[in-house]
Amino acid sequence: MNIMPLSKPDRSVKTLFRLYFFLIFSALGALITYMSLHYDHIGFNGIQISTIMIVGSAAVILIAPRYGLVFDRAANKRSVLIASLLMMAISLGSIAWIKAFVPVLLLWMIQRAVSGPFFSTSENLSYSVAANSTEPGAPTFGSLRLWGSIGYSTSTLISGWIYQTYGFTYNTMLFLVMIAFSVVILLLMPGSVFERIGETKQENLSLSAVLKLIVSHRFLWFMALALSISDPTQDGLRAFEPIYMQNLGLEAGLIGLASSLSAFGEVPFMIYADKVIHKVGIKQIIMIIFLFDLVRRLVVWFFPSAGTVFVTSVLTSASFTFRLVSSITLVNLILPKQVTSTANALIGVTMFGVGYMISNALSGFIYDRYGNRELYLLGAILCVISLILALNAGKLEPIVGQTYTTQSNEEAG
Repeated sequence: MNIMPLSKPDRSVKTLFRLYFFLIFSALGALITYMSLHYDHIGFNGIQISTIMIVGSAAVILIAPRYGLVFDRAANKRSVLIASLLMMAISLGSIAWIKAFVPVLLLWMIQRAVSGPFFSTSENLSYSVAANSTEPGAPTFGSLRLWGSIGYSTSTLISGWIYQTYGFTYNTMLFLVMIAFSVVILLLMPGSVFERIGETKQENLSLSAVLKLIVSHRFLWFMALALSISDPTQDGLRAFEPIYMQNLGLEAGLIGLASSLSAFGEVPFMIYADKVIHKVGIKQIIMIIFLFDLVRRLVVWFFPSAGTVFVTSVLTSASFTFRLVSSITLVNLILPKQVTSTANALIGVTMFGVGYMISNALSGFIYDRYGNRELYLLGAILCVISLILALNAGKLEPIVGQTYTTQSNEEAG
């Protein structure tokens, strides 16, 4: 996906993107941290909670590739994003008032089918805008995306107090308000943000052709698999970690504080992630992520306590940030720009679809049978597998005929 370079009159675009990320991730933070607590409160067991997550991942598998393809080809990209936000508002916004398992399952499936590709597409769009900025001091992807971390951090902190004081229904109201403001920001963005430069044959590649590009590139495919094994284990932990914290004696406010501190901790990493990846190397960074997560998970397994779970949860910020920026950078460094949204969606199917399905299935079973502590051992084992895949990935080489550079612009004031 190519975006028209920003001109001086469009400098407000970076401000709009910062507000956009702040709002959509504020909406996410208002609910996601407390979903498992809400499910536990209305009587769902571990298998039911993991089933909800599994069905959501299945929806990502079915919808995400087509979403990316539609977005790459759409004449009106703004409408695709707005429609996605409205569907998220209807589906996720309804869960607070429904306590029956099957309706909640269906609503979660709908919102995951939309939200999974929506967030990755929004991030890829901002990456393209940053990469095509020609002004001195143009923003990097990280300097735009960090406002999502600030929004998520602020929202989870406030939402923890709201959940503890008023209940999950009021968290949902905050979510809906943030979604409404997000739609307004999209409407305010200039049309140039959503325009493409010319038409090429590559823009008409089918899903199977894009998938063939990914699979045929050893480095990209091995790294995508490695990330798809390591990252979903964090989702399995995320689903049950708030319940674990609660069982260890932490109140909802402190659980929200852990999530807030973790998100806020992403800010400095977002600022410098592009430069660090460019200097150290993307393969080395990804391997460091796996090692860091391995140690983090083993610490909880060997020393289970409210304190260690709280601290290691906060430290998620470092690995999450570099995993996010690395996965988007991988695609944009290697593949034709006209298919990056489709490619990111296909990799998202592996990472957030298949990977999350397996992770959540295992997590629900282990949680019900052995308890939450053993989830960290599972995560550590999968980190070792990811390390082995990364070691055997070979070298990064862009597909012939494409030129790419890691974003290295200085952050604007």
